[in-house]
Amino acid sequence: MATDHILALLLIERDKLTEAIEALQGHKTPAKVEEAVMPPTPVKRKLSAAGRKAIIAATKKRWAAIKAAKATAASPAKTAVPATPAAPKTSPAPVAVKREAPPANAAFRKKMSDRMKAAWAARKKKASKKAK
Repeated sequence: MATDHILALLLIERDKLTEAIEALQGHKTPAKVEEAVMPPTPVKRKLSAAGRKAIIAATKKRWAAIKAAKATAASPAKTAVPATPAAPKTSPAPVAVKREAPPANAAFRKKMSDRMKAAWAARKKKASKKAK
């Protein structure tokens, strides 16, 4: 809490106690209770239907522009490349080649299936021995 807020609350309590004491003693002087400066509670903002539609339309427009930019970057237009003077030949930078796994044929899949079945049977057998 802010110090000003705490101080305002304490002043209000002091004024209430002072009034209560004066009422019990019998002489009552009109006491002025100062309005405490309370920090305003933030008002929750609400979005109108028209505002929501405007935001949705703007978002769709933005994403359409992003997709269009990606599409043009994926298929660059052919442009004339200006001729450049021959540069001294240097060794090209190594290019990373992504290698694909060879397709698994039916015999390989059968072999792996048999191995997995044997492994699971061994685990099941071991588990049943532990349980006994």
